[in-house]
Amino acid sequence: MTVRVPLAELTSFVQRVLGECGLDTASARTAADVITYADAHGFTTHGTNGLVNIYAPRLLDGRIAADAAPRVVQETAGAALLDGDRGLGLVTMDLAMDLAMDKARQTGIGMVAVRNSTHFGSAGFYTHKAANAGLIGLAMTNCGAQGVAPPLGGTVRMLGTNPLSAAVPVTEGAPFVLDMSTTVVATGKIKAAHKEGRPVPSEWLIRHDGTPTSDPADFMAEEADVAWLGGPAATGGAKGFGLALLVDLLCGPLTGAAYGPRPGVLKGEPAGDDNVGHTAIVIDPSAFGSATSIAAESRTLLDTVAGSPAAAYANTVTYPGAPEARRYEESRRGGVELPGPVAEGLAALAGRLGVPAPGPLAPRGPLVTVPTAPASVGRTPEGRAA
Repeated sequence: MTVRVPLAELTSFVQRVLGECGLDTASARTAADVITYADAHGFTTHGTNGLVNIYAPRLLDGRIAADAAPRVVQETAGAALLDGDRGLGLVTMDLAMDLAMDKARQTGIGMVAVRNSTHFGSAGFYTHKAANAGLIGLAMTNCGAQGVAPPLGGTVRMLGTNPLSAAVPVTEGAPFVLDMSTTVVATGKIKAAHKEGRPVPSEWLIRHDGTPTSDPADFMAEEADVAWLGGPAATGGAKGFGLALLVDLLCGPLTGAAYGPRPGVLKGEPAGDDNVGHTAIVIDPSAFGSATSIAAESRTLLDTVAGSPAAAYANTVTYPGAPEARRYEESRRGGVELPGPVAEGLAALAGRLGVPAPGPLAPRGPLVTVPTAPASVGRTPEGRAA
């Protein structure tokens, strides 16, 4: 079962929910845009699903600081290091991308690294924003010290899915927007399948003996791990694994954030997804020639790819960003399609917080539990929850 909600109504609802969770109006508006971008473009595991299962609960219990004040701690003409003050990654990364865009306009290339942040949602939101401004954008994030996948050939989960995105502007039509995890799939899709009681493609999961499995319960029980992009080494898994390491290097040691492959993980020390690191890189095409001509050539390139003959097993040829753009137009015209469990979670969240919900999300009872912040939760001088 799915539910369709008008995009404007869904965005307004998410903003009100985030306001009830303690965010100021501007931050709630930014975060709502990031969240509904994901749902409207088809990334349902990274949109309002995250609001129900990550953002609202952690804002309410203090794990994410609603009153965070991100600040620049080091800066040059073309680069900056931003401390997120343990705030909502959706807001902090948007600030980082804006700063990188400003620097790119001044110097040709801008780069902003972020530490002390949290989950930042769909990476494509930030790069798509850059492309819409006529700039080339790259965005990536690690998962803090959280481990969801072992190194290729290993047994200890010490790396995140470490997603990255890149977007290139064009003169008209859908820009190139690559938004990918370095594993064969985002783990949110595995968790969603487990919750809904359905199998996953056997290529997604590898048991510890090297055999595939389509049962998401094996992943939840840590009896199987998500495969790297490319699968095993013989089919190119070293490429996905290598990209994941690159993301951790650029979002961990470079930024001062946490990262998964630390010595303690081999001793069984607990790890969390706090102190997440992000990196935003922006390139101004005008530093290399006419921005308009470059965008036109990029349009020609993508049109040539999309217009090439399709193989017998495929209906059409496309490129990253085009299917998502079509999905967005469908969402804009006919409403955002939400999976039933996500709609139920939003209904319960609305009821718990006393926020009026769009008709399709009318509360039907407390189907999920969203913790409220205990009265004793505060901020220590170091910025941690008391």
